[in-house]
Amino acid sequence: MIILIGGSFAADSFMRFPVPGTNEPHYLTKARHYWNPQWCADDFFLESSNAHLFLFQTVGAVTQVLSFPLTAVLGRIAGFLLLAIGWYRLINILCPGFWAPLITAWFYLALAAIGNFSGEWIIGGIESKVFAYGFLFLALANACEQNWNRAGIYAGLTITWHPVVGVWSLACSLFALACLAFFNRKNLDRKTLVHSLKAAIPALGCLLLCSLPGLVPSLALLMQGDPKDSFAANYIQVFYRLKHHLDPMDFNLFSYLMYAVLLVTWLFLARKESPSFTSRFFQFFIIGTVGLACIGILLGAGPRPASEMPYYAFRMSLLKFYPFRLFDALLPLAFSVAIFHLIQQYLNVDSEQKTTPAWLPPALRKTILAVLCLGIFSGTLYSAWNHPPIHKMTPAQRADWIDACEWIRDHTPEESLFLTPAHATDFKWYAQRPEYVTYKDCPQDASGIVEWNRRLKYLRKWGQEYYNEGFDDRALQALQQKTGITYLLVKRLGPFTTIDPIYQNRTYKVYQLP
Repeated sequence: MIILIGGSFAADSFMRFPVPGTNEPHYLTKARHYWNPQWCADDFFLESSNAHLFLFQTVGAVTQVLSFPLTAVLGRIAGFLLLAIGWYRLINILCPGFWAPLITAWFYLALAAIGNFSGEWIIGGIESKVFAYGFLFLALANACEQNWNRAGIYAGLTITWHPVVGVWSLACSLFALACLAFFNRKNLDRKTLVHSLKAAIPALGCLLLCSLPGLVPSLALLMQGDPKDSFAANYIQVFYRLKHHLDPMDFNLFSYLMYAVLLVTWLFLARKESPSFTSRFFQFFIIGTVGLACIGILLGAGPRPASEMPYYAFRMSLLKFYPFRLFDALLPLAFSVAIFHLIQQYLNVDSEQKTTPAWLPPALRKTILAVLCLGIFSGTLYSAWNHPPIHKMTPAQRADWIDACEWIRDHTPEESLFLTPAHATDFKWYAQRPEYVTYKDCPQDASGIVEWNRRLKYLRKWGQEYYNEGFDDRALQALQQKTGITYLLVKRLGPFTTIDPIYQNRTYKVYQLP
């Protein structure tokens, strides 16, 4: 069953996000540079602070032996296997029935194919959060079973792999436990409380110990930079670079409507679920993620530009911690569980209770469920196969892009520094040369974000100041002296009136600065 679940995740991932996927060039190139600083030396992003240090320390070692594509493939397989194990453990506890973990996984993939709330995803390319969610599912499964020490270990590993996912998950777990204690307060006595506190001490110790490899670097990163840089970086991050994740005023209306329907439906169906500790803990955990999202909406709601919001500096300093992330990723999971319970109730597949008409035989009920679920999964895979490419290029443009990058890799010095098209995402993946700055590769420390923004602004200013029916030697000399750029890979930028391309194909040109 675990293989089927992991295979379903992998099939959707490889069809919807062919290698390299959404963030794989972003993280895997940094992981290689972490182990080999001479590779793409002087690349601004690669030499910035390492926010996902544990990923670079582990997966980065693989990039020293294997190619980027093979590392990505093996990373996805490992990540989806862990995710499948966690999914299987959690769903087995929440839903009775042999096929429940696989069917709910198919439901989840179908919902993910429709859309999301804040750009959060679990099934895609390989990065830290894939492993983090796998450990989170294991932590939730053990918490539902009240195996607190194991839950603490897995929660700590969640924080190590992805501190934002892990810390918010811990907050939602504590919220769930507080709600359970409040509603069960009549049955609590001093002896029970003392016993619970004694049981919590080793669990908290396990959690803290397992979280240190990810928590310590993240705290150190937050403390870097002076207040002026931190203020500027928060504004750039929340209301410019990552506004599609962090600014609720930037989310589209369809996202709000879709998640409102999911939430209302889940709340309605959850009323009929078992009042057991397992069910209630999971429900309160999901409500905790809803609460975080509501706080995020309140923090971000207001006029634009954001500087007109009251206390906007404080509000954006909280928004940068992704308050919508768990709600976005886990509400579809809770909805999938609730829908499966509803199907069980009305099709009576795994229950002896006769809730369906007598004229509908059990074998036919099972066939209906099987056909329905296979149809949903087949439709999901078809949508993945028919999904537009993430790089937003035609096949011919994509071939030209890879061709130009591979020519650069084979014919330019390793110490070259390139100016690349503004929204290029995988230049280092194919060309293996450093870039001056690129929109996708934004650092995550305050001083790095400010410098990233300064470099982009300089390039725009340079283009406006020096363009005169093209760029002459004076413009190129100013660019080189200010940035250290030695080569240009361009699509539309130009013309350059005093130099000729050293290589070109149908779409791209490569120039060497004099």
